[in-house]
Amino acid sequence: MAERSLRPSPNVAAVLVLALLVGALLVWQRPWNDADEGPTTAAIPSDAPSRLTAALRDLSSASSEDEFVAASGDLPDGRAFGRRTWASLRALGARDVSLRYISGGDVADRADGSARMVAEVSWRSARTSGLGAGTVHRASVAFRVRAQDDGSLSIVGAERRTTALPIWLAGKVAVERTRGSIVLTVDGGQDRLPVETMAARARSAVERTVPDVRGDVVIVSPRTQEQMASVVGQDVSDVRQIAAVTTSLDRGTGSSGSPVIVLNPAVFATMDRRAAQVVLSHEATHQLTGAVGTAAESWVVEGFADYAALRGDTAPLAVSAGQILAQVRAGATPRTLPTPADFDGSGHGLGAVYESAWMVFRLLDEDHGRAAVVRFYESVLDGTPLATALRGSFGLDEKELTARWRDYLTKSASTVS
Repeated sequence: MAERSLRPSPNVAAVLVLALLVGALLVWQRPWNDADEGPTTAAIPSDAPSRLTAALRDLSSASSEDEFVAASGDLPDGRAFGRRTWASLRALGARDVSLRYISGGDVADRADGSARMVAEVSWRSARTSGLGAGTVHRASVAFRVRAQDDGSLSIVGAERRTTALPIWLAGKVAVERTRGSIVLTVDGGQDRLPVETMAARARSAVERTVPDVRGDVVIVSPRTQEQMASVVGQDVSDVRQIAAVTTSLDRGTGSSGSPVIVLNPAVFATMDRRAAQVVLSHEATHQLTGAVGTAAESWVVEGFADYAALRGDTAPLAVSAGQILAQVRAGATPRTLPTPADFDGSGHGLGAVYESAWMVFRLLDEDHGRAAVVRFYESVLDGTPLATALRGSFGLDEKELTARWRDYLTKSASTVS
């Protein structure tokens, strides 16, 4: 048999040449590195503090979107930050915005070449924002800064530092106003449940119980749990179990902004419609009756909020108080009314604590009626000692109320399967 030639045919040779050319092109362009390398980085200039001081001054004095975006920097992320932040400030009707350089921004501390700059931020809210008409808000903010090859700097993001992050730095804010409610969304908010409609129902629930309440139900609906934690000034681990909280967004800064309801989308958006409505009505009771920051007993504040939220609820007691009644059937009837420490817990058992506080008000309503219950609640919020308010409203002392409540829990548990 004749020996075969080892030389490739012309077609095979052409394919080999083409493969070598493609390989060389890939080595030169290295497309597999694009995802890893991220944005092009440049060294932070030595005069970064003075540049950033000027940039923050320009942001503070900007009177148009173009000026604000220009002051944010020329990198794509900087321009996006500027447009988003300007839109949020306009939506809120914010005035007297001031950003003052404090420190940092001169040492890259992340793989993307960005540096951390600390600035003091203040602004004045408008009445239409629901955050307190004319209230001056203050915060310490950590901004992310990146450089370009020419030494220019861009502000590309903001993070919570020691205080709550101003809502207009958390994402793009939009404000939805309806009669009796204001909903502020961050990056669109959670979109599974109709928060605007539920806000109106929450207000109605409070008005059915306390007819003379004033003001709007104000809700902040962030897109993510991380945004929620930032705007309330907490770590994510601290809010993981919370569906919503009523608080001032300036808590701990010395400002006196109006309390708002802040939703945690990671929890709130996973609830069924009824449960989510109860949560919202509960928080609206706190907000509209001035319970935030009160020194009143926790069981009074939380029990009354559930009392208002559940007065029109048609769910059976096995649903509304299922956890505490199950404990009672298991022989674990609470010996005392819920303490502040009982409400500080998270996770297992907290639901039963809230239910047990609600059952106090359910009992008082059955025995004395709504008007007496509301008088008692308002009296306690106004600073009347608990013992005095109990005696004046119901003719009971705390020991007598506790005994009657424990008996009420036991009887309720015996009738619920």
